[in-house]
Amino acid sequence: MRDPFLGMVLLLAFSLRIYGLDHGLPFVYNPDEANIMARALSVARGIDPGYYLYPSFFFYFLFVTMGGLFVFGLLLGRYENLTDFQVQFFSNPTDFYILGRFVSVAAALITIVVTYRLAAKHFGQTAARAASLFTAVAYFNVRDAHYLKHDVVSGLLFVLSLWAIDRAIERKRTQDYISTGIVFGIAFATHYYMIFLAPALVACHWTARRFEKIGQVFYCGAASVITFCLLSPFVVLRLSTAISHMQSNREVVVDRSLAEGVTFFPSLGLYVEFLVTQGLGFILFTLVLIGVVLMAYKSRFELILWGVFPLSFFLFLTYTFFAGRYLNPILPSLSVFAGLTISIISARFGKKIAFTVMSLACLQPLYHSVQIDRLFASNDTRTIAREWILRNVSSDATIVLQSYSVPLPQSKSSFFESMKANTALSELERNGKYASLLDVAEKEKQAYWLYFLGQGEELNRVYVSYEELLTGLRPLTEKGVNYVVLRRPPINPPATVIALFKRIEKEGRLVQRISPFRGNGLETPYIDNEDWAPTANLSNKGPLIEVWSLKPSVRRETFSDVRH
Repeated sequence: MRDPFLGMVLLLAFSLRIYGLDHGLPFVYNPDEANIMARALSVARGIDPGYYLYPSFFFYFLFVTMGGLFVFGLLLGRYENLTDFQVQFFSNPTDFYILGRFVSVAAALITIVVTYRLAAKHFGQTAARAASLFTAVAYFNVRDAHYLKHDVVSGLLFVLSLWAIDRAIERKRTQDYISTGIVFGIAFATHYYMIFLAPALVACHWTARRFEKIGQVFYCGAASVITFCLLSPFVVLRLSTAISHMQSNREVVVDRSLAEGVTFFPSLGLYVEFLVTQGLGFILFTLVLIGVVLMAYKSRFELILWGVFPLSFFLFLTYTFFAGRYLNPILPSLSVFAGLTISIISARFGKKIAFTVMSLACLQPLYHSVQIDRLFASNDTRTIAREWILRNVSSDATIVLQSYSVPLPQSKSSFFESMKANTALSELERNGKYASLLDVAEKEKQAYWLYFLGQGEELNRVYVSYEELLTGLRPLTEKGVNYVVLRRPPINPPATVIALFKRIEKEGRLVQRISPFRGNGLETPYIDNEDWAPTANLSNKGPLIEVWSLKPSVRRETFSDVRH
């Protein structure tokens, strides 16, 4: 039976997630998005991505999705050929990222539907309605559905895995256990941390059937391993490299958390604080806790089904460097726990009281969801800074900036000389990324000679390390730099960066400041990949940007006859 309430919830969920979906474009300010898209498109050169921080299946899926974009665009006349399609990615990748982000939106909507169906089966329509609504307004899910990432998709794979487990336990057929293993394999091949689904199946089988046909669990395990190997084969074939990548990731994700000096559950407080103050809100978080107790009282099997993965995964998260997006896979369970509480309130105190509590529980996460949508729909401060520089700084200027800062156009002279300095001119003959970027540079009507602070691997950039600037700005002025673009962090950066900021303040002249704040800017901004709250005091997303002028010690000779 179709439920009109579910339809309204899906409309709300879609509206919250589609609004501002084009944020930042054609520029991409989230490094994870750029990395994931680059890895997906690299499949065109070979099916081994050579990158194993994530399994490969999601990259393959995105590659096929982008292939569909090409075919569709070819039929509509948007792209003339494959070369035109490639050039479009480097000149204006809006189509690519809109489609990639829509994958997250679609995954979120399907998650709501599956959560509703499974909750209705176990706990009734009232619980299902509440669970679907809570999932729809959950702030971190609304926010993260605006990005091309694994997290929201992993939430869908989790609830699909629960559906598969429930069906396998209910039907007791070997083929259903094998089907569950295939779903598990897809989940594992999308994100490694979905491995916590394995104890969920074992616990559910033991609770419902004990040793009855225990071999079916092994069939499930075998099916999941085979599926994983088929969908992410090079993780196995390049196992030593994959393990090395995973160890490097562990240093970033886990070791940084332990470095804070807390031995047990070092990030627990941060995750709870985020859920209470932003992700779910105090009332909804309280409903979740009550729902856990009620479910334990109601049915051990249902508690195991809905609770083993979230508990084991959440305990793992408490040993990781905090990131709110990691919570997306367990959102369906959190919503169902809270939905069960609403169902019990309805049965005992009436529908009006239950509806009131449910509505109040939605207010806090909905507020943050609306605020983040408002910021997504605004111009990023880095985009505003780009427009200001293009209007006010002549094209003969030499500018130094930080990575993930203002996306200024690079002149063909700067591009070519940077490739030369990195002994990478041969890359231009491969008709790949750098040849396409040079084509874009040649078409820019106004562009600048660019240098970049810090370190990086882009061959069309010359980097100046912060350590080089500890004794003064001469390494910049000798290169003819006359403008510095600073991306002011809301928290203290490393000492070398602070030293540079102070030196520029002493020797330079501030010519423009682009602030994301409405008022005095005492709060933190909203920056991609961070978890600072989107408050009403913010007028735009992005960091505080400053443009400083310097007096160069040499004047650069510009030229326009560079070719490759």
